[in-house]
Amino acid sequence: MIGIAVSVVFAWATLSRVDLPAAGQALGRAALPGLALVLGFAWLEIAVRAWRWRFLLSPLGKVGYGQALAYTCVGYFANTLLPMRLGDVARAYLAATALRLPRLATLGSVVTERLADGLTILAVAGGLGLAVTGASAMAPVELWIFFAVASAVVILALAVLIARRRQVLTALIPERIRQFFARLVRGTEAARSPRGVATVVGSTLVAYACAVGAMVAVAGSVGLHLTPIQAAFAMSWIALSTAIPAAPGSVGTYEFVGVSVLTMLGQDPASALAAVVLLHVIGTLPVALVGLIMTWVLHARVWTLGDSAKPGPEPAVQMT
Repeated sequence: MIGIAVSVVFAWATLSRVDLPAAGQALGRAALPGLALVLGFAWLEIAVRAWRWRFLLSPLGKVGYGQALAYTCVGYFANTLLPMRLGDVARAYLAATALRLPRLATLGSVVTERLADGLTILAVAGGLGLAVTGASAMAPVELWIFFAVASAVVILALAVLIARRRQVLTALIPERIRQFFARLVRGTEAARSPRGVATVVGSTLVAYACAVGAMVAVAGSVGLHLTPIQAAFAMSWIALSTAIPAAPGSVGTYEFVGVSVLTMLGQDPASALAAVVLLHVIGTLPVALVGLIMTWVLHARVWTLGDSAKPGPEPAVQMT
């Protein structure tokens, strides 16, 4: 209910400042070749994200690329049903159950993904912000980004320091909590080496580049004129908007942030809304539809996650 309320407020804030008939006209004149290009970039992004997740899962067990891709799509489908991006938790739970992986470590791999996405895109948004809007307009945002990144670095440093001083750790944290976090942190094992960090950050940037390509394509299809840097800046903030606790699919918050950033870049609000809606729909629904099919193929029951703690049956079709 909280997520739905947040989405309603953001949706109202978006629609109240946009000429809806003009936005409908912009949707109607969207060029089909551009929309097909958006779909292609969206699937490339999903393919890269599935590869990155498989890499993070590699220390936990043998996972085929097809399996990683299938459960990534299941996660997108779950995000259309569950608020506040709980589809990511569903993906970890369902994949770990079916593939006989440690559940908390699998969830840790998903947390590693989210941290990689958030920190990388925050850095990109901060760097591009000065180039796109100027120092005066971006000063408050840059300050917020600095504090967010600095806080993450400090927390990580403290965690490493405490982990090395096991006596301090034993004295401060109860045994059950230590075991919980120890099993969760197993999901970061693949990213603990310099090569692992480079692989995760590199694949994150490739996935982000695919998202930027989709933004350029959808902007061109509705008549917006965005430079690649402007498209990258807008896409970074749209991606960050998915961290806002909202209704399933980030409906409302996604559109509010997208229209706000594009309008700040001097674009027409009606065409901006058309572009963001198309980007949201094309980037979400086809993958979610494939995820729905995969829930049936793999016997994944997104809607009954808490019914049993026992491992479920092996998938009827092995995705290799």
